Amino acid sequence: MIRSALILVFLLLIISCGFKPIHKLSDTNAENKGYSVKILNNVSMEVIEEINTNIISDDNEKFSALLTISESLTPLIINTNGTVAKYRIEILINYDLIEISSNEEISSGTARGFAQYDVGTSEVGNEDTKKSMTKIATKNAIQLMVSKIQSSISQANDN
Repeated sequence: MIRSALILVFLLLIISCGFKPIHKLSDTNAENKGYSVKILNNVSMEVIEEINTNIISDDNEKFSALLTISESLTPLIINTNGTVAKYRIEILINYDLIEISSNEEISSGTARGFAQYDVGTSEVGNEDTKKSMTKIATKNAIQLMVSKIQSSISQANDN
């Protein structure tokens, strides 16, 4: 009886503590306030689709993020016969955050995203897996970049 009462009190304390998360990583669209992005170089369609899906430009944009993106595919495991068994995909996003009204650079930085995949027997399956992992690596890099940009915008608005 005492044990169940203690558990009930403990659960009530946890539920009513008022905890609210500050960041929500899975919804990067909600974090985009006041800036647009522009990709300065040629990249794969998977990267472009992921950026367009995760970053929606705002109508009241005060800032512009200029992105230079590089993709690399590195073999991680090479079999004795010379074939590759596992790859690592790295997406590197270099960005410059520009204030549109003054054309002044607010900040610049780098964000990286990684993913790995095992090579299968089907060439079609390997290509689909590569595309999927490229999207995952891009999304990881975007999440980090958005966080850095929001921090820079917050600091710029405080000044």
